[in-house]
Amino acid sequence: MPEPLRSPMPESHPLPPFHGLMAVDVKDSTRLPSREHAQLSRALTEIVYQGLEEAGLKEMPREFENHSGDGLAFGFDPSWVPHVISPFADVLNTLLQEHNAGPGPHLRLRMSLHIGPVPRSPGLPGDGNAAPRSETHRLLDSVPAREWLARADADATPLVLIVSDTVYRRVVVDGYCALPAARFAEVHAEVAGKDFAQTAWIYVPSPSGDLLTGSDAADCPDHEEAVGKTAEPARAAPRQGGTRLQFVESGVAVMDSTMGDFHHHTESRHSPDRNS
Repeated sequence: MPEPLRSPMPESHPLPPFHGLMAVDVKDSTRLPSREHAQLSRALTEIVYQGLEEAGLKEMPREFENHSGDGLAFGFDPSWVPHVISPFADVLNTLLQEHNAGPGPHLRLRMSLHIGPVPRSPGLPGDGNAAPRSETHRLLDSVPAREWLARADADATPLVLIVSDTVYRRVVVDGYCALPAARFAEVHAEVAGKDFAQTAWIYVPSPSGDLLTGSDAADCPDHEEAVGKTAEPARAAPRQGGTRLQFVESGVAVMDSTMGDFHHHTESRHSPDRNS
């Protein structure tokens, strides 16, 4: 007698280990001549590595690190996430300000930070690929991250950090980060043309320009480019005096950078050699 047919049941799978995920990207890098892209990539990598060292994160292992020329992203043990927010973001901000005062590419960065389960397969294609990694890059490319950096003064504000709601609640609100929750502003992060919309939180180490005056986002030159034709406008930054706008005297991960023109001065700034 034949056995009765059984309905197929989906199989459960082990949850991959959680990772902190950081990305950075340079603003306006595509506007540079092709021959200057290599110099941009070297400057970005050197500043990020120097920032990690000066923030006490030199020993933090970086996993599935990826360099895109005008961007840098990697995963790391999530226990380091509070330190990547503070002091690293403030240290990086200060290094960018010092770099932009000298010769070479003028770097302005968007930086995103997320936490999530990511599978590891070192040496194989797809190492570290999972939804949390994609979400980290979506945060980096989101309308608020682009708008906030564009609305700030190019010299005073070289860095904008956007963190996921998970990072904000589990790391910042729960008290593991040196920065208080009041230093972050809530935004609706979405990307034009992509199925992505999440609550996120922005921290600006050295706010300036329209971020202080509360001018409408529509007045920003990069507003149309950031929003696109299919996405709804992001929430405007808090107006001066709002409860969530931070006022910071000085400051510093997938990272995304905005790059301005080259600036040449009579004095050059030499960065120490360091291992990658």
